[in-house]
Amino acid sequence: MTEPDLRHASRLILLDGQWRVLLFRHAGKYGEPFWAPPGGGLESGETFEQAAWREACEELGLTRFTLRRLWERVTDFLYIDHPVHQREWFFLIEGELPTISSDVEKVHKQEGILEMRWWTTAEIESTRKSVFPEELASEFRNISTDSPINTSARS
Repeated sequence: MTEPDLRHASRLILLDGQWRVLLFRHAGKYGEPFWAPPGGGLESGETFEQAAWREACEELGLTRFTLRRLWERVTDFLYIDHPVHQREWFFLIEGELPTISSDVEKVHKQEGILEMRWWTTAEIESTRKSVFPEELASEFRNISTDSPINTSARS
């Protein structure tokens, strides 16, 4: 049996004024497309927080926002028939989503992001589409905008 690749990633939870979360639809490499929060793997020497800042800039075009760590998890999955063992930290992004620039569109194309959409908790729970992480809706219900956990701001 093949040993899994070890991977670390930061995921971003961006909420709108209607308490919906932004998800990206990714092209499946050898399967169905799936929906997931923005984010990605840590680059060499990066912390989870640094990766979250970088991903917010690259994938969302954000430059002024507050970042707050929410939860972490460990997951195992197959990526192109290869096992991956991934540790993920999820961060709440408090900021306004700007108009998507051509630079951000280029990143989306390179990373296989097909579209982005705002989802309610009820929509996540009732969809037949693949949404990751699978426990996103239950974790989403636990988010409180009042708890000041690990907050940092960038402007």
